[in-house]
Amino acid sequence: MRFIRLVIISIVVMYMVLLGISFLIPPKMSVSRVINIGASQKKLFNTIDDMNTWEQWNHFVSKAPLTNKTISNPSFGPAAFLKSDQLTITIKNNGTDSIQTVWTQKNGKDFVGGFNLYPSGPDSISVQWYFDFHFRWYNLEKFTSLFYDAQFGPAMEESLLDLKHYAENNSSF
Repeated sequence: MRFIRLVIISIVVMYMVLLGISFLIPPKMSVSRVINIGASQKKLFNTIDDMNTWEQWNHFVSKAPLTNKTISNPSFGPAAFLKSDQLTITIKNNGTDSIQTVWTQKNGKDFVGGFNLYPSGPDSISVQWYFDFHFRWYNLEKFTSLFYDAQFGPAMEESLLDLKHYAENNSSF
């Protein structure tokens, strides 16, 4: 009986410690990468804004096993989107120097991402790609956020390098 009570008290204390630590983890997190690309702002904007080009450079779209993929890229009216059984990406807001996207996973979780274009020279643009995540108070959800940079960062870096090669070597725009 004492052993069972010790186990129960240990579990409760361990849970309280983990809950206390989770309150130290912020409920918001951003993962961001930046690259300098030798292309015009208009060319880069058109490349990123056209979801048909994403398979050429975006590893989240090209390397992921997305089934039943549909891309809608209207020139006006409703927002452009990429929809599959696993993921839906919607371009919600775009200006001349930024594109905002909403990524909705199959389980219903969504997060905001986007691209900001900053002039960095006469024919050079710095492209920032970011994801913003918001977490509930659940301690497991907050603890998993500690690995988001390691999980998303490498794919974002490879995608931005491919975007650089695509934009600098593709003269169709």
